[in-house]
Amino acid sequence: MGCRSLAELVAVIGSAPPAGSKHLRRAKAVSAAGAVALCVAGGAAAETCGPGKGVPDSLKYVQYFLSRPQDAAGCAMTVVNGRLAVQAPVTNPALTCPDMFAWKLFAEAVAAEFWKTWATDQETWPGNGLPSDPGRPLALCAPGQTGPNCCNPDSATNPGYDDPAYKAKWCPYFPGDHASTLAQGLPERVGVLPSKAHMLSFAGSPRVREILLQDVHVRRLMTEHSGQTEGRKIRQAMAELVFRNKSLFDYVFRNELYHQEGLLKVVARNDDNIASAAPYRLSNDRGAVAEIVFPADAVMIKTNWLARERAEEMGVHDDPEHPYVKMNITSPVTDNNGTILKPGEHWLVAFHISSKDIPNWVWATFEHVNNPGRCDYTGCNDSYGYGSRDRVAAGQASNYTRPHEVCDDLPLPSWVLDPGKTYPAGVRRAPLDAVFRALRIGTRENTTLVPTPEDRAWLSYELKGSQVEFTDSMGRAVHAGNSVTEAGFVSTSSCMTCHARASVASDGAKPPALRLPALGVFENVLTDSGYLPSSLGLPVADWFNRNAQPPSLLALQTDFVWGFLAANSSKPPAGPGVISARTTQPGAGAFFSLRERILGE
Repeated sequence: MGCRSLAELVAVIGSAPPAGSKHLRRAKAVSAAGAVALCVAGGAAAETCGPGKGVPDSLKYVQYFLSRPQDAAGCAMTVVNGRLAVQAPVTNPALTCPDMFAWKLFAEAVAAEFWKTWATDQETWPGNGLPSDPGRPLALCAPGQTGPNCCNPDSATNPGYDDPAYKAKWCPYFPGDHASTLAQGLPERVGVLPSKAHMLSFAGSPRVREILLQDVHVRRLMTEHSGQTEGRKIRQAMAELVFRNKSLFDYVFRNELYHQEGLLKVVARNDDNIASAAPYRLSNDRGAVAEIVFPADAVMIKTNWLARERAEEMGVHDDPEHPYVKMNITSPVTDNNGTILKPGEHWLVAFHISSKDIPNWVWATFEHVNNPGRCDYTGCNDSYGYGSRDRVAAGQASNYTRPHEVCDDLPLPSWVLDPGKTYPAGVRRAPLDAVFRALRIGTRENTTLVPTPEDRAWLSYELKGSQVEFTDSMGRAVHAGNSVTEAGFVSTSSCMTCHARASVASDGAKPPALRLPALGVFENVLTDSGYLPSSLGLPVADWFNRNAQPPSLLALQTDFVWGFLAANSSKPPAGPGVISARTTQPGAGAFFSLRERILGE
């Protein structure tokens, strides 16, 4: 396993589909020196890192522990009467077949048209409307009560539902409950600014940097803010939309977890129960929950979209062989004067799917095949959907695509990671192809900005990896990260560990000064990249309860859901002296943006 000759590399790139990919045409233009240095997984070429020196590739031993196939033998599913059914002998596919299960979630969500019928964060947590008129969540109606000043989970006419601009101004709103009004198109989808360090990989390569610097505005940003990387300067181009299915939405609505006061009630019940009723817990099925535990069929999908104009500025072009799923989204464009909401065509570049089928959720992340850096750092691992293009030896598994490597050419040379380049599309395996054909996923062209399950563009996305454990059976931390969603900290990313930290602080705070979250996304540790790392491996018990008697509550877990960051106060706006993050004007209420709540910015 080593770096190949220029002739071998050109042959590999030239034979890898799609032939019409503009990304691969750029890849073919790599210089001779760069091509010789580029290390492609597989093959038996001699390792010749450095001038005439045969230096072993030590990274392959690290990657060995990342390449373990996820699915057990016998994992199979089929479509029966329009529904996916897992076949014997598997009885627990979420744990036994996590990669297959990831594709099951993918297919079911696409068939359900999640982008059209599921609720976004702004629709699950009211009061997140336009800056000029955000709204405010109303209290939950008492049994038998209806509006006009409360929210009824069983009503089709809650306050604000008739608002053409933002239907969740006052009460949670689930678009799928109003399907008849969606027949001609989509509800307005408003993307929020990314809450993490996104887009690093799109700007990291010299070619993309060259394209960026041709733009006068981008060139000014890069030269005036030299202390930041390209990815941080352009990450506001991303629009993030998180979708929640009906089960998750109903749990939030019916338990009055859609505003800050409702969350604080749960915190108080939990803390009081530890002090006064231990070792017994309050029953969670009697209406007043003391812990947040979503039902087993809850699903959430975090999607990342790139505006077409920004994508083209960055050298990312639509590929006829692998088109993007496209949708009209209103997204924020941020400059020094504030935030401007601008509608337009956006391309889906990456997404996470998470389901509560196991207590700590199933985590799966997907990327468009042309994403630069798609398999960087940790590689791509898929036991079910797509086979690797790496040239593995006979008898070896084809689930793993290793990251690109290059020789550093130092006097004492080493193989090092070579990020920011594209990877060839994988080989779609017959079982997934049969599932897609049976559900009619990806069967025809779509030239509109309203996605459909049949949209051929769904075939452009591949599984980066799935996660169902904090660590493997030998105690090694499980990595799971997306080159877009976790750009800048992929090598330290664990979806499960990160989301285990999603919580509400118990510090005596009263609305509207609720502190969300109790724990941050990132660790306070320096890294070579300069970006803070995410949490990895097992959670720490002392994050959540004070190590004393009684072990009082420090942070109430929100069952792996960061979306509670979008919860607003149901109280009227505060008086003078309270600063609103939306308006930066006194007297507008203590509503904080998602970025402020996560990063403290």
